[in-house]
Amino acid sequence: MTLALNITDPLLAGQFGKAASDAVGPLLLIGWAKVGPGLLQAISGVQGRGEYSAGSAAGPHADGPKEYADAGTRPAYDDLLERARRENAKHWELHQRPISAETLRKRLRIGAARSRMLVAVIRGDSSPGCSCPS
Repeated sequence: MTLALNITDPLLAGQFGKAASDAVGPLLLIGWAKVGPGLLQAISGVQGRGEYSAGSAAGPHADGPKEYADAGTRPAYDDLLERARRENAKHWELHQRPISAETLRKRLRIGAARSRMLVAVIRGDSSPGCSCPS
């Protein structure tokens, strides 16, 4: 609809160059709507590495079925969780508060979603009345 509205007036006036120029924006939007999601998926490479999908906030290690994309996923997660717990303990010693997801992301050099998930697991490990790190 936008394409038609953009080019109708110049076409009726015989301004074909202006019509072509005005068609560029809507055609780009139409093209990106078709190509964009696949391009973003290809750039991120999420499907090829056996990681969890973007629709799953907690990832493959959330409560529920423990099915992993490949055999190496669980040990890698356990190692990452243990490293996150150590970083949390160090942070607690220095600042007397739990580590933030952003600080954990920087220290472990991981993505924001994964760092938030790890912080949630670490904080969930602590008992409600405990002020010590897990």
